[in-house]
Amino acid sequence: MAFIISLIVMCGIVLLFDNAIKKAPAYFYIGAFVLNLIAFIIYKNAALSGFLRNDILAMFTTGYVGIAGFYIVMFTGALNAKGKLIKKLMKIRGELSIISCILMLSHIVIFGPQYIEMAAKNANTINGSLLFSIICGTILLIQTIYLGITSVKAVRRKMKAKTWKNLQRTAYLFYLLMYIHGVTMQANKCKNADFDAVIIIVAYSCLFFTYVIMRVRKYLLSKYKRIDIAILNRFSKIGTSIVSIIAIIVVVSITYVNAANYNVANQKKIERKRQQMELEAMINSDLGEIAADDNNEVVSEDASSEAVSDEANTEANSEVSSDNVNSVEAKNSKSAETAKSSNDSNGDLASSNNQNSQGNSNAEANVPTISRTYKSDGTYSASATVDDYFYNITVYVVISNDKVSKVYADISDASDLDYEYAEKAAGGLSTSGMNAVSGATFSSKAIKSAYNAAIAKAKG
Repeated sequence: MAFIISLIVMCGIVLLFDNAIKKAPAYFYIGAFVLNLIAFIIYKNAALSGFLRNDILAMFTTGYVGIAGFYIVMFTGALNAKGKLIKKLMKIRGELSIISCILMLSHIVIFGPQYIEMAAKNANTINGSLLFSIICGTILLIQTIYLGITSVKAVRRKMKAKTWKNLQRTAYLFYLLMYIHGVTMQANKCKNADFDAVIIIVAYSCLFFTYVIMRVRKYLLSKYKRIDIAILNRFSKIGTSIVSIIAIIVVVSITYVNAANYNVANQKKIERKRQQMELEAMINSDLGEIAADDNNEVVSEDASSEAVSDEANTEANSEVSSDNVNSVEAKNSKSAETAKSSNDSNGDLASSNNQNSQGNSNAEANVPTISRTYKSDGTYSASATVDDYFYNITVYVVISNDKVSKVYADISDASDLDYEYAEKAAGGLSTSGMNAVSGATFSSKAIKSAYNAAIAKAKG
């Protein structure tokens, strides 16, 4: 969707502002640079979602608007130069090339270093099509620099005409690599269950092969223009028809393969969602078990308290009955003996209170202090990003009875290409910690980091 929007926007700008671009190209160069700078800042600092991020911001961060500009430049050289529209475009072809190069800057700055570093570190394990795409992208980066610079009129004037022309002819290689880089990169997204990637591959392929047919046809017509025009037109129609059929077959084949890859990846994505739901259900179940254990302990404590209370009430009632009997006998005794008995009773009561106070103090002093490794039972989680592959893994640690009872690793954020490595690494996770798994070094490192962070949370 973002590429289609970019193509419409660039066509509109070229058709509406062709004279302004020719008269004051510097303003458009500055405008293109400012737009890229804004896109870069938003990408790095703002949290956008939905249409704004995937369709509007992506026009710049994925380079779609620059690619759209290059396709306009390509078709300008492939169509009949006598046409009114082509004459309008031809006069700004050089300026449009520079604008398109500038519009690629945010894409180059954001993803260029990231993918080049990834390829350098993981050349032996990285996906083949992704590695090939990165190599094409690196060559494109070099070509973008020198083609953009030599398109500036001031630079062009200082170069020999033949040298400049030969250098500009390498733009055909640029167009080919741009197509290959775009399709192979989108093919990897198809394997990550991105349906938009299928649409972009179809759009890229239709545009590129249409350009190739038109450009070759224009070249042959110009080369053999001295041949009888009727014969030339007949062979032109036959040749164009044959090549068009071949191109359609190629486009359909490319689309079919990538659509099949998307379908497989989408099924795996659905399965991963199901596994994630099962994981969440297990975590909720563990939380329920911990809560039930806590409730049982509370009920047990309440029962003990009730038993102690009943016993205390029984003893109190017994003491009351005894006091009543003593009071009856005291009424039949002499007053002197009653007074003496009362004094003795007061002394004994004071002594008893002192003893009880000392007993309670000693009892409180002898209560053992219970030390915990973890602050409380429950489930704690933490996430870590897998180096060089830029997806998150979340580890859940379940604490029960002050011990690590269960651990889970949520790897659902991994792409289809990375999932098998993440799944392999998750096999090394246990209640005692994380053991690195050979062949999944980066995933193992992320799981270990997330596990340690979750344990640190549990300890408080």
